[in-house]
Amino acid sequence: MEQIQYHIRCKKGEVHNAVLLPGDIERADYIETKFFRNSKKIIENREFHIYNGSYENKSVAVCSTGIGCMSAAVAIEELTNIGCKHFIRVGTCGSLSPEINPGDIIIVTGAVRGDGASKEYIPIEYPAVADYRIITALQNRAKKKNTDYSIGIIRTHDAFYMESPFAFGDYKKRVAIWAEAGVLAIENESSTLFVIGSLRKVQVGAILVVAGNLITGKKGTKDELQKSIDKAITIASGALVDLQKGEEKKI
Repeated sequence: MEQIQYHIRCKKGEVHNAVLLPGDIERADYIETKFFRNSKKIIENREFHIYNGSYENKSVAVCSTGIGCMSAAVAIEELTNIGCKHFIRVGTCGSLSPEINPGDIIIVTGAVRGDGASKEYIPIEYPAVADYRIITALQNRAKKKNTDYSIGIIRTHDAFYMESPFAFGDYKKRVAIWAEAGVLAIENESSTLFVIGSLRKVQVGAILVVAGNLITGKKGTKDELQKSIDKAITIASGALVDLQKGEEKKI
């Protein structure tokens, strides 16, 4: 009998190998309900809700990762252990550019490693970069959907209440160094996912929706953000389909 993973409670063969990684449990449930066909609940344990389904007649899965890099690391490690190999984070972020507004979409190329989890894996000099094949697949799908997007580096960190509008003190002063360096946005999971993906030799990328602008203070409405999140889910799901088709052509 194959070993059951401690946290996600799955073993090899139980989860499709192309996986969307939202942080929010409710978003995982939403993806399964609205976007997947022939869906099946695999497990609900702690912050991990996992579903298998199909999208454009290709097998796909979704697994929520919870908040932050530690739980995201657990998810991708255990999913990799059971054979999953394509991962796309679908999440939200805070913009650091006056030109990138709530509801805008960002395709991530790399992340500033402001988290603690990835430092447990390897020294800080090691880069946190998205897999180029996933970046390309996301770009192609966005263009196919006539969806505008920004592309570039974001920052991942662990202290939400230090670098957000909910923070105490002058959060704008804290994020100024990153804004001046051209970092597009701030979020809480991608850098660790990228580092582990590189070390475990699986493909990892991220597509993010801007929930608010940390520089201008602009915020999106719930309806506006949901429309953009739906677009991001569609782009990411399509990218997972294309990655699998690309592998089939090589066989």
